[in-house]
Amino acid sequence: MDWVDEYSHNSFDLRCLLDSFPGDLEFKQIFSDIDEQIGQNAASIENCIKEIQSKVNKHCPDVQLKTTTDCLEWLDDFDYDTAKTPSIPHGDLIKFLKKLQDLLTNEQNQEEMILDFLWDLSCQSNIFFPATLSGTSFHTLSRNSLHSIEDHSSIEVKSMWDDIRLHLRRFLVCRIERHNEINNPQQKILLKKQCIQKLLFLYPESEVIIKYQNIQNKQLAKFLQDDFPSYNRDSSLEILAHGYESAMLKLYSVIKEDFDTLCEILAPSSTVKFIKETYLDTITEEMAKLLQNFCERQFKDNAVPVAKTSKSSSKHRGTVHALG
Repeated sequence: MDWVDEYSHNSFDLRCLLDSFPGDLEFKQIFSDIDEQIGQNAASIENCIKEIQSKVNKHCPDVQLKTTTDCLEWLDDFDYDTAKTPSIPHGDLIKFLKKLQDLLTNEQNQEEMILDFLWDLSCQSNIFFPATLSGTSFHTLSRNSLHSIEDHSSIEVKSMWDDIRLHLRRFLVCRIERHNEINNPQQKILLKKQCIQKLLFLYPESEVIIKYQNIQNKQLAKFLQDDFPSYNRDSSLEILAHGYESAMLKLYSVIKEDFDTLCEILAPSSTVKFIKETYLDTITEEMAKLLQNFCERQFKDNAVPVAKTSKSSSKHRGTVHALG
């Protein structure tokens, strides 16, 4: 009878499994939905290809793509590394940079306007301004940049551009330092983020991080002086711990502000590295020094009574011996 019961149980499970499958109408609806989605995807791809075809025909007169096949073949053969826009004439480039220099030198409060202008020029006209390390030659950095000129002129152009971006960097650094004084955290984060993004437009990320780190180190030094507990002879471990607790809450808010400022600009690893090197390493070092001073003082204070007792005991034994 056991095999009969087992067979009945298995038959019931099989019927339940079969009943759970979609019926003919449901299958037809599923396939219909899939066909509709495939059709929509195909139409979207076709529209994208037509848009590419139109833009290529408009901006590249020497290339005329008449069919979808022409467009796909052109995309497949396109060499992104060698494609470039026409070089900027040296004379026009010098005039442009000289005008920027004159505005920054002779006119007040032009920095914001020039930064916005350069940013718009880069985005809308596909011109890339070099954010290079010192000593890097201009003509090696970007295929669509200011420095797509003859080698003999690169030094002159580089010198002018370095002068312009140095002036703009000083302006942005002063802005960041002023923004640090803002009490509204959200406003502070937004404004500092804008400044850092503009610095990254002018300089490599490594240089921007170092510059911003120097700014924040000044803030941290002020925090350590004003809010970090300092050791004195009357400080107990409980007093020091309480001082640390209130100081850490303030430090946490500072670290969170910087994290929120940088997390959408830098890679996660760069953001974590910045927080560690700027704040955590310094605070750990300061806490170690404070704890070391506390332990040394406690050791000295505990050692003095022992020395006095030993000295007094020796003196007492000498007195008794003399009496004897």
